Amino acid sequence: MFATDLMASIREALFGLPDHRKGGNNQRYAIGDAALSALSVFFMQSPSFLDFQGRMQKERGANNANTLFGVHQIPSDQQIRNLLDPIDPEQVFAVFIERVEALHEQGALASHRGPHGGL
Repeated sequence: MFATDLMASIREALFGLPDHRKGGNNQRYAIGDAALSALSVFFMQSPSFLDFQGRMQKERGANNANTLFGVHQIPSDQQIRNLLDPIDPEQVFAVFIERVEALHEQGALASHRGPHGGL
């Protein structure tokens, strides 16, 4: 599974997470965008990543959250929490377990084994 295929697969799964909202005007951000934004913070290992991306978007008209993760609109930290907190962690965990299993089956993790064969 190549990186673009893996990211497309993760995007598809995260955009399939349940939306607990009941409609109305409070749906500016997609659940998938919130989940991808949260993932991007961990992936880039920068606590100010989302703020930086927002500033980059304003200054340059583009940002890495969109180009690397496909985030359409970057929610704030609080909006991400509000959108994702009601989702059962098992649903999100399943997204990543399925992708890791696929990578393992394809042999993509073989070079990342520890000295005793573990991941």
